[in-house]
Amino acid sequence: MTSVPASLDSVTQTTHPARRAWAAVLLLAVVGTLNYVDRFLPAVLAEPIRLDLSLSDTAIGVINGFGFLVVYAVIGIPIARIADRGAFGLVISGCLTLWGAMTMLGGAVTSGLQLAATRVGVAVGEAGSTPAAHAYVARNFAAERRAAPLSVITLSIPLASAASLAAGGLLAQSFGWRTTFVVMGAISVLFAPLVLLVVGRRQAMPTVAPGSDQPQTSAWQLVRKPSYLAIVGAAACISVAGYSLTTFAPAYLMRVHDMSLGQVGVQYGIASGVAGILGLLVVGRVADRLSARDPRWLLSLTMAMIAALLPFSSLAFLVKSSTLTVCFLALSYVVGIAYMAPSIAAIQRLAAPAQRATASAVLLFFSAILGSAGPFFTGVISDALKADLGDMSLGRALLIIVPAMQVLAIVFYFLANRRFLREIVTA
Repeated sequence: MTSVPASLDSVTQTTHPARRAWAAVLLLAVVGTLNYVDRFLPAVLAEPIRLDLSLSDTAIGVINGFGFLVVYAVIGIPIARIADRGAFGLVISGCLTLWGAMTMLGGAVTSGLQLAATRVGVAVGEAGSTPAAHAYVARNFAAERRAAPLSVITLSIPLASAASLAAGGLLAQSFGWRTTFVVMGAISVLFAPLVLLVVGRRQAMPTVAPGSDQPQTSAWQLVRKPSYLAIVGAAACISVAGYSLTTFAPAYLMRVHDMSLGQVGVQYGIASGVAGILGLLVVGRVADRLSARDPRWLLSLTMAMIAALLPFSSLAFLVKSSTLTVCFLALSYVVGIAYMAPSIAAIQRLAAPAQRATASAVLLFFSAILGSAGPFFTGVISDALKADLGDMSLGRALLIIVPAMQVLAIVFYFLANRRFLREIVTA
């Protein structure tokens, strides 16, 4: 019988059993949903917040985009270093408590500056949760089986979009946006103890035995890999488009198509939620099957998906029918969701075990920093065109930003695919 090396044996003993790992994945999907609900709320409720606090489109873009995402990006990397030591549950539960509490405080603000301050607190809390969840999957699932659990966790985004649009919109319409902030934040805080119970406080990490050929890749060596940088560039481009849509699509539907907050919540919430969930499940499942034969399919499949949905990113702002606009916006929204699972699975193959949370955090750092420019410039362009185009200025700004960034993402994925195989870490 072939003996198992000590280092590999220790890895087997310190991973969670399949049932517990999948239970943790399902819980992390719920946590991620709460994460994105609290993140999406100011965008969903942008119109009542703007009117109540007397804010401009540029101010909304800064608060929901640049201000939030810069803090999110900077804080994420040091928190990820803690998660890379195996403290998955401690990091996620602590972050969950903080962002929930700060969301609740957002319901008491009386100015745009105060709202921005609470969003900084939410950003600090949310920054560490996603990289830690990605690292948990990489620790407990084989490389060729990671896209599926990552897709389940990423289901949190369309679920949160639907929940924040539908439940948040209807709740705000009945009780006001302030009460909505308090209720949604409180729900997040209540889930923190369950994370410690299911995910655990911390998990032992594999060690590299002396003389082992397992790479000890530093974070600097990781960011020097051309394929990794290209994937980061692609994700950043998608984030520019995605954050612009997330921030301004509800407001666009209300201004241009005269939809109420409740109508936007139900119609766009359901459409984007269903489209996002189906897109994620299909892409994640197909990515696992194809990448088992050739890892480059993780990137090729993502390129094909973006190219297929690209026309809808333009048509959404050109058609006059509100029904078609909602459907096309939902299809464009899929691009900003379905890319994540195969992209994260790809970068996890480029990172050593002790840097996987950091690998995700660096990707999210650049996605957030560069992605924050999307809502900001969309708001600036919309305000600049408002004198000539009126309420149509917001649609024109989104038509300029969204399709162009998605085309650029395809270019970056193509560049990543050329060097991906030779830069994979076999660990």
